[in-house]
Amino acid sequence: MNKLILEDYNLEMTLLGGQAFNWDFEDECFYGFTQSRIIKLMPVETCRGKSLLQWQTYPENDDIDFLKSYLRLDVNYKNILNKIQKDRYVKTAVKKYPNLRLVKQDFEETLLSFIISTNNNIKSIRKYIRLLSQKFGKSINVNGDKYYLFPRTEVIAEAKLEDLLSCSLGFRAKYLKGTAKYLLENKLTKKIHKLSEENTRIELKKIKGVGDKITDCVMVFSLGFDNITPLDVWGKRVLTDFYKVNKKMKYKDMRRWIENYFEGYAGWAGQFLFEYIRHQ
Repeated sequence: MNKLILEDYNLEMTLLGGQAFNWDFEDECFYGFTQSRIIKLMPVETCRGKSLLQWQTYPENDDIDFLKSYLRLDVNYKNILNKIQKDRYVKTAVKKYPNLRLVKQDFEETLLSFIISTNNNIKSIRKYIRLLSQKFGKSINVNGDKYYLFPRTEVIAEAKLEDLLSCSLGFRAKYLKGTAKYLLENKLTKKIHKLSEENTRIELKKIKGVGDKITDCVMVFSLGFDNITPLDVWGKRVLTDFYKVNKKMKYKDMRRWIENYFEGYAGWAGQFLFEYIRHQ
């Protein structure tokens, strides 16, 4: 396996905390699956904020560019922490959940995953994505063990609705299939990375079943819009309980408030505050 030094990086909170749903921790290793690869991460030792990480990707080995991009190792983390600690709530959250990070996932996988997340908790989302992957994803052999990739978008688009329903998706099945078809028919993946924030939001909300929250999740957890934080039930509670924002305020106004307050880093601050408030 390859080796990499990680500094100030909490893999457990970052990978298992609700940004992504395609990671598991077993036998002292983190295993992740995407549409094209299995990722194995094995933290070996930690000393003074630095961790020695053994890692590998399958079936294409040694994909360090993917790993660095996914884990967002290019950011100035200390600078981000300095920027977001504007009040006692964030300071407490940063202290309580040290080295929490944001990841950058594949656009299509992120969008499809958050379609499944509608009116669901993290445990259920993870379960349904695994059922979907076992039924529609390609299997990969890793050292004698079988793992399943996240299904390709075209496979989901062509799947029978009853087969998707068999993965316990309920009403989400038709939206998942519809989203996959929309992505292919409109070639959205090719152009989404070139759009402005406003146009990205417009394009995503054209998809049936995609509202403000899913749009914001995709924009921050996949497209790198660090100024955005999703306002689910917990996010709204952060604003109303901590910052005394009016509960009757519209979603877009709440979003604008927190974006202005954290001056370009609401995505990072929001993730800390999300962990903090839901574990109170």
